[in-house]
Amino acid sequence: MTRRFLIVGAGAIGAITGVHLARAGHDVQFAETNAAHVEAVRDGGLRLSGALEATIKPSISTPEEIDGSYDSILLAVKARHTVDAVPLLKRVLAPDGCVVSLQNGLEEYKLSDALGADRVIGAYLTFGGFYVEPGHVKYGGAGSFKLGELDGRMTDRLSDLAQTLSVQQPVQATDNIFGFLWAKMALGAVYFGTAITDLDVPDVYDDPERRRILALLCGETVSVAEKLGIDMETTDGFDPKAFNLQSGTEAAQQVSWQAQRRYWSGHDNKRTGIWRDLAIHKRETEMDGLIDEVIRLAGKNGVPVPHLQRLSEAVHAIERGERKMSPDALLQLGR
Repeated sequence: MTRRFLIVGAGAIGAITGVHLARAGHDVQFAETNAAHVEAVRDGGLRLSGALEATIKPSISTPEEIDGSYDSILLAVKARHTVDAVPLLKRVLAPDGCVVSLQNGLEEYKLSDALGADRVIGAYLTFGGFYVEPGHVKYGGAGSFKLGELDGRMTDRLSDLAQTLSVQQPVQATDNIFGFLWAKMALGAVYFGTAITDLDVPDVYDDPERRRILALLCGETVSVAEKLGIDMETTDGFDPKAFNLQSGTEAAQQVSWQAQRRYWSGHDNKRTGIWRDLAIHKRETEMDGLIDEVIRLAGKNGVPVPHLQRLSEAVHAIERGERKMSPDALLQLGR
């Protein structure tokens, strides 16, 4: 069955998902704030390179130009832009429609507050890519892709959406989406730690002392999730529970590090999007919507997270141009 989608954000994730949906015959409308990107897509189409070489000619508009009503909206903006997108979502989301958050972080909480929990579906994904230039996004290849109702119910609409989005890759419905989202946050803390070193991710993993600091960043995130009663899931072989500050063991952690090495061995690019934001684009990362949110929840719930706090300070200093990325930057978090 052909479906009609509004995809808010035509960057890496939005473009990757939208191209696959359009190629499968679905009606895809993009909303994008980057005027140069909008113009390039209108003129020459939206090109995907990398794991899939394809160009489509979709309908694309600025958010102000979007009208009508949509049953299915895929939100693919960075976490710091969620609040900015809410007025558009409220304006065009059909009364019985839903927004699927294809975002990093814990934006489902914000969307639930703004729209109502019954109008939001969470998504956990590890596929990725990056914006190359206006009209062009590079696709890094398939990863994990899971959808879940915020209250854990297994509904018909969840099943239907998972089946529809499977034109890109297998998509699974889950009754524990927050378990996956928090697991991604724990791994995200690790990725932020690798980014400030200005080294390839596998090289950071190969150093025992840097790996120890990464384990502490992960463990502090796990402490916050467990305080909130989240049952964290294993993600692509990486088990956050192995990094529990009280019960985690070196042997269990090694299994997760090996899973991460396998994950990165399958990618030509050995650095994260966080590193790309800092080193290439010279722009703010999603720290404020990801790790800073964990730190906020930690403070609210009385959980100490000193290494996460130092990481946040380091990333924001790099964003402001006050310090540089370096191999020693991660080690300094443990001193």
